[in-house]
Amino acid sequence: MNSSRTAFTLVELTLAVVLLGVMTTISILTFRAVTNGWRVSREYMDRLERTDYALDQLVSALKCAYYPHSGSQDGEYGFMLIDNGDGDSPRKSDTIEWSKKGTALIGSDSSGDAVHRVQLMVLEKGSDDWGVKIERTGLYARVKPHAKVMIEDGSTKDEKDFSFESDERYFPMLVAGDVDGFSCRVLKEPPSDDNGGKQDKSDWEDEFAESNAVPYKVQLTFFIEKEDPEYRSRKIRIPILRTVRMPLYEQSKDGAKLPSEGDEDRRGGRRRSPGGGGVRVSGGGATPGGGGAAPGGGGGVR
Repeated sequence: MNSSRTAFTLVELTLAVVLLGVMTTISILTFRAVTNGWRVSREYMDRLERTDYALDQLVSALKCAYYPHSGSQDGEYGFMLIDNGDGDSPRKSDTIEWSKKGTALIGSDSSGDAVHRVQLMVLEKGSDDWGVKIERTGLYARVKPHAKVMIEDGSTKDEKDFSFESDERYFPMLVAGDVDGFSCRVLKEPPSDDNGGKQDKSDWEDEFAESNAVPYKVQLTFFIEKEDPEYRSRKIRIPILRTVRMPLYEQSKDGAKLPSEGDEDRRGGRRRSPGGGGVRVSGGGATPGGGGAAPGGGGGVR
């Protein structure tokens, strides 16, 4: 007489426990990978949002570039680019300088009507650049009023060092703490008609030093770090690109010489530069020796 089976054997129980352990391990690893990927993506999006806001301020500051109606080109107001490498790390990041008006980038506490010279760079945590201990790697700006504004009573410009080389005067302020690298290129002039008006990659240049003018376009590439979801010890550099058309390019090329009587186009108030380009003087408020700034910068050129 055959009896019915009522229990599992030891082998079957062992196999079931092993399979359950394998499935539990796979579930835990999958859950941890998903949550880690979600955490990395969330942190990256937060950093990207903060960086994007800061870079919008930087673009506005570049569009508020200032160049005086002096009738001649002036190196004190020209855009400057110093190439330090490919920009994918703080020590290989470029440095740029330009003159501007308005509160963009420098804050509302500063006088928006005064002309400021801005120097932008990436500084590394722990460095002692410019006499200050850098507590956080990021994009920093150094801002100084124009030398003519800073001259004290009884002194002359030559008696004091108003340049950015004066470490104790202009301390760096943090613009974007999530930026780990910065690279800049410039397009010095508009694309030529020979190329059908199209710009080529070879037209972009890595240096614009000792300049007495403003380039046609500025291309800014910022790098932020993102943790690799698969290898937490490895960092990925993500580039963020901005291209800015500099409004005062034409004005800086011809020295912003104002039209004489009879030369101005009465219908549109437009004057022509030697290269055939032109800028429009708005409101008839420009005067010899006055200043000009981009839209938003309080100047009279648009």
